[in-house]
Amino acid sequence: MKIERNKSVEQWAIEEIQNNWGNEAREGIHLTDLLTPRRKYFQVVKPLKASIKEISYWTSGSAIEAKILAAMGYTKGETREWKGIKYSVDTFLGNIPAEIKTRRRALAEEGKEEEIYEHYLKQLLGYCAIENSTKAWLIVLSMLEYKDATHTEPEWAFYDVSFDENELEDERKRLIETKLLLEDALKNKNPDLLPYCPKWMCARTLKIMTKKPYCTTCNKEFETEWGANKHVSSKTGAGHEIMPAEYEIKVEKMCKYYDDCKPVLD
Repeated sequence: MKIERNKSVEQWAIEEIQNNWGNEAREGIHLTDLLTPRRKYFQVVKPLKASIKEISYWTSGSAIEAKILAAMGYTKGETREWKGIKYSVDTFLGNIPAEIKTRRRALAEEGKEEEIYEHYLKQLLGYCAIENSTKAWLIVLSMLEYKDATHTEPEWAFYDVSFDENELEDERKRLIETKLLLEDALKNKNPDLLPYCPKWMCARTLKIMTKKPYCTTCNKEFETEWGANKHVSSKTGAGHEIMPAEYEIKVEKMCKYYDDCKPVLD
């Protein structure tokens, strides 16, 4: 047997996928656009091809969703419209909105669900506000749930979610106000009044060690600051002089509109 990776066919296929992806682009303003209206603005005024990474994540998530819903005996919710805002709930379990999310990270630790699933819950809140439902389901599939030191495996988690009437009313107001802001920004070609997306969507700041800590007394280099600190705390390293590590800060852009949007990061 002989097997070789064919880079030329691979490149052609990826380019074809990117060129044809999104040709059926959705029209109008959708509820998910109002979670990240600034990104929606740039998608409209400066449309860019989706990366193959984005496409791969989207298709894998939608395929899992479709298969799981079918296996549960449910179908994908149809697109509806409320006050000019289009939305499509994944499905309804009874009359309760349900959203399915696939993660490439672990499930939230107990007690940290609101923090870890914040973006999921904001989307669910929007659906519940429009549907006037104080109850919702959040269904999360972690593809990489830690089991032990040697392996991970997929794991499902089903969450009961509840909102109070005040939260629903506040969200209905926010949706309408954000829709008007987005429409005004698109009309005037000015996104300044649109809120920024969550920072994890924009970029992440990396602290990269460019020079390792070094003991000038015993001419020894350490891989980490922890190792250097342990050295001077030991009997053999007590009183030794350590040259501290040096770092550079690098911004890794997560969004293709980062340079246009110019978000303010801590």
